Amino acid sequence: MEKWVGIPIFFSLINMEIITDKVKTIFSGLLEEKAIALVDITYKRQGPNTVLMLIVDKKGGVTVDECAWVSQKLGDALDKDNIITEKYVLEVSSPGLDRPLKAKKDFERAKGELVRINTYGPIEDKREHTGKVFSCDEEFVTIEVRDTNAVTKIPLNKIAKACLIVDF
Repeated sequence: MEKWVGIPIFFSLINMEIITDKVKTIFSGLLEEKAIALVDITYKRQGPNTVLMLIVDKKGGVTVDECAWVSQKLGDALDKDNIITEKYVLEVSSPGLDRPLKAKKDFERAKGELVRINTYGPIEDKREHTGKVFSCDEEFVTIEVRDTNAVTKIPLNKIAKACLIVDF
C-alpha cells in the first residue's frame, strides 16, 4: 500500500510542469502586446487551494493596472482552454523594488544597477558582493565593487542569492 503514496505526488508534479509550460506559451503571446516579461512562475498547492503565481516585469517597472491586465487576459485564456481543470487562485505581481536576480537575462536587465550578490563560497575572500552590474555573459556576472570601484567576476553557478539594491 505504501508504494502508491508517491504516485499521486509524481503525477501532480508532472501536471504542474505541464501547466507551467502551457502558461509560458500563452504568456509569450501577451509579451508582444505589452512588452511585459515573465520573471517567475509557480504552480503549487497552498493549503486547500491550488495557486498559480506569476511575477512579471518590464523596463521601467510594471504597474498595478498592467498586473491586472495580465491576470485578466491569462485567466480568460486558461479558462477558455480549460488548462487548469480544478479550482485555482491566480496571482500576478511585480518583483518589487528589490527584485531577485536569477538568470543571465536578469543581470543583463540590471546593467548599471546596484546589486547585492551572495555566493555559495568565497570569491576574492568574500561571500557577499555589492556593486553595479558591469556586464554578464553565459558564465559570469561582472560588477564594479561599490566602495573600491574594483571589478569582480562572479560565476553565475556560484550565486546563492542576488537582488537589486534600492538606494534612496
